[in-house]
Amino acid sequence: MKKKLLGLLLATSVVAASFAGCGNESSSTSASAASATDEATSPEDISGEITFVSANDQTGALDEMIEAFNKVYPNVVVNHESLPGASDDIKESLMTSLAAGDSSPDVFECDIIWVSQFAAAGWLADVTEDIEPIADQYLGGPLSTVYYNDRAYAYPDYTDVGLLYYRSDIIDTPPTTWDELVELSNEYVGKDGIEYGYLFQMFQGEPTSCNMLEFIKQNGGQDLVNGEFKLNSSNSVESLEFVEELISSGVSPEGVLTHKPADSRAIFEEGNALFMRNWTSAYALTQTEEGSQVVGKVGVAALPTGPNGSSSSGTLGGWAFAVNAYSEQTEAAKAFAEYMSSYEAQKISALKRGTFPVVADVYDDEEVLSEQPYIAAVKDAADAAEPRPQVRDYSTVSTLFAEYIHKALTGELSNEEALETLDTKLNEALAEMQ
Repeated sequence: MKKKLLGLLLATSVVAASFAGCGNESSSTSASAASATDEATSPEDISGEITFVSANDQTGALDEMIEAFNKVYPNVVVNHESLPGASDDIKESLMTSLAAGDSSPDVFECDIIWVSQFAAAGWLADVTEDIEPIADQYLGGPLSTVYYNDRAYAYPDYTDVGLLYYRSDIIDTPPTTWDELVELSNEYVGKDGIEYGYLFQMFQGEPTSCNMLEFIKQNGGQDLVNGEFKLNSSNSVESLEFVEELISSGVSPEGVLTHKPADSRAIFEEGNALFMRNWTSAYALTQTEEGSQVVGKVGVAALPTGPNGSSSSGTLGGWAFAVNAYSEQTEAAKAFAEYMSSYEAQKISALKRGTFPVVADVYDDEEVLSEQPYIAAVKDAADAAEPRPQVRDYSTVSTLFAEYIHKALTGELSNEEALETLDTKLNEALAEMQ
């Protein structure tokens, strides 16, 4: 199998992350155009001038997507502006404009964890009626990220998801369950330079939130259910016990309690680990970093499930196209956002920007598959993935979650005490958000 081709896909995904059957193209264009407008309105009838803001795109893919949009909507002028800085800098800039009620930008790239916060503040246009007629074209995981209180406030842009990385030169078939992962780890630790079976990230912050939510949901646990946090369950307790056992048994190093994604990747690149949980962008780095010992020796799969789980349940990352609720060009803005999320635009983004599509059929596109045959592994993982809690103030939730999970893992509180207190604190915080 031509593993180097996956590297081409994932190598370019680093650029995008710095802001983490064959499809029928002609029918997709028609569907997108029709749903963005009234049935009696053709794309040529929509006109206006809009401003689109994104993170810096050095690949030129976004501009190519805009050109494709203008072939369908020739009377809409799109002014594309890029914001400098990291994700937090972009968020701050956008919030300044939105909080002031500015009509510009009309459309902007929005991190999926901002959607609920921005929607609750009244800053995003409701696009539920526009997106629902075409909802079946999207993967379930990415589509779920644009909803808040059962209403859609953005169109999916590209997706990211926690994945299982494995040494493909050592094992042929990756594990699909926790038991298999542990069994393979025990078999190979101490051989071929392998010191650790499994690397993951539990730095007290967002890494803990993303990783521990995966463990909990892989084992049938839940987080936010019908507006109430219900983390305190036997399945969640068992998930914490599994993490503790990974460390105490030596399958995972104790250092995972302080690891961020780059820390795990550094060990994996040295050839010292059999498995690693990381984001989609990690593959490219393992194949291009100077000194990496695992070039051409890495496979990618969905994360394994626990004994009480039924799904990989990787944590979702990614971005969306949101329409400013204060835009004075709503019709043109919605048409643009929807097109940028369509089959045609997603294919351009996948091939040129290296992002992972949100439209299911792009994963089956012959041209995409010819260049990126391993994209199916990401499709399955993204479709089964789940969003982090979609609440008005996610940062508060993440902070509390990381604090009490760490109190459990470091022995400051028992697992049951930590989860019980965490549920109480989270539900108190949730009440204050109402």
